[in-house]
Amino acid sequence: MIEQGVVEVGTRGLGLSGRGVAELRVDGREVRANLPVEERVEALLAGLDGGGADGGGSFGACPYTTAWLGRLRDPGGAVRYPRSLRWLVEHQRADGSWGGEVAFPHDRTVCTLAAVVALTDAGASPPGRADAVRAGLAYLRGHSTGWRRAPVGETMGFELAVPLLLGVASARGLDLPYRDWDDLARTRQGKLELIPRERLLSEPTSLLYSLEAIGADPAHRALARFSGPDGSLANSPSATAALWSAGGGGAAAGYLDDLARRFPDGGVPSLYPTEVFETAWVLHNLQRAGLADARRPGAARAARWLRALLGTHGRLGLSAGFPLADPDDSAMAIIVLHAAGHDVLGLLDGLLAFEGERCFVTYPGERDGSVTPNARVLEALALRRAAYARPMAKVTGFLLDARREGAWWYDKWHVSPYYATAQVTYALTRATAMRLDGTLRWLLETQRPDGSWGWYGRGTPEETGCAVLNLDALARQGARVPVSVWDGARRYLRRHLDGPFPEMWVGRGLYTPLAVSSSTVLAGAVVAAARSSHTAAP
Repeated sequence: MIEQGVVEVGTRGLGLSGRGVAELRVDGREVRANLPVEERVEALLAGLDGGGADGGGSFGACPYTTAWLGRLRDPGGAVRYPRSLRWLVEHQRADGSWGGEVAFPHDRTVCTLAAVVALTDAGASPPGRADAVRAGLAYLRGHSTGWRRAPVGETMGFELAVPLLLGVASARGLDLPYRDWDDLARTRQGKLELIPRERLLSEPTSLLYSLEAIGADPAHRALARFSGPDGSLANSPSATAALWSAGGGGAAAGYLDDLARRFPDGGVPSLYPTEVFETAWVLHNLQRAGLADARRPGAARAARWLRALLGTHGRLGLSAGFPLADPDDSAMAIIVLHAAGHDVLGLLDGLLAFEGERCFVTYPGERDGSVTPNARVLEALALRRAAYARPMAKVTGFLLDARREGAWWYDKWHVSPYYATAQVTYALTRATAMRLDGTLRWLLETQRPDGSWGWYGRGTPEETGCAVLNLDALARQGARVPVSVWDGARRYLRRHLDGPFPEMWVGRGLYTPLAVSSSTVLAGAVVAAARSSHTAAP
């Protein structure tokens, strides 16, 4: 037992010693924790050789995206992907909605509306269709204003997709309280004015990802020149479906057909492929727990692949074929490559291309700054503090302004503040010497009796992994964390290495990037076990 029930950490190293044994040095003392991690680490790394385990990502199926594929028709009028329509009927929730396990109004609204529209298209006739439509409409009528009261959780393109789908539903005479969504039509128009039609057709923009929500236009076939090598438009199945419908050619159809083969049950993800994002995030999580050092062939191979993609400009998107680079993926790639021993600090200047007036901007036209990409940029620039003092000060100010209750952060890419706070805390503790006592108190006060953390009524493995990594970052700066906290987290994570992993990441709907979530839980489990008072028998 560590004296006084507290782990106080200065410099220390965390890694593996032998098969499945985590090793941690605390104040010069070595503690060890047997965990069934070795095979799990190797399985995660095996999927990072330029793609996920299935060749491009581990995202779960998205009802919104699946609905758009279900709406496609062959030239003769036949449903092109009937399994997608069957998937919708089979995956409707008991309350009549579609969407993630966490009942986010934006996610449930856009997914349910998309599913109802797909199932009322001409020729849609999967078994159970009529009952599914009735239940879906009843849900929408009963939850038509919930999105207004939701403090967080707007899905990407919500303000574009919902008015468009409501227009289709109204034309079909579907019984819905349309006036409850009137405000969205004005928001939609404002969004479209940020990137007018002429610009959309002439250069890659963030609207490529939401092409299906802009509306049918034969001119959109010209966007085929922005397609990736796989034929996708911005790695988005729904946008690629819109491109193909506009006459975008055989490459788009080839991508969609390949997607249907890869996901034979009919449910497709909101993005595919996502191999850069998943490789970088998994490596980062494993590195934070000392599980991805250069001695591991899988980690070294994944880092070499990522280095080749990063090239000489230091800018990447979420996939090798994605048309837009962003500061989040770019900074994360630099961070994990530097940790893996690659000489990439000369690429940090490339991040300055994303600098805006108040913060770093994910994509041109972004309405408000994103917390976690800015945290990532700060973490990367801190690798050369003296050279980037000015932009680091800007980002630090932005992050502190975004802090809530003096303790935690929320970001639009993930619905749990435990994720965003873990990213910001790690960046601030790497880049500054400021104390984050409010964050420490918040984490200690919100741990649940079963050792978990969770924002939505119960604990989840991913949120608990994030909380542990957050506490670990604070402990590295000398924060006093009761050993009972580590003990509780160790016990919970040990039981939940395989999930469940509710959808908490934000895209067109909520989704789970399984490899990223799994690596978060595994890293948290190793850190909690190594800091626990029960390191001999987890």
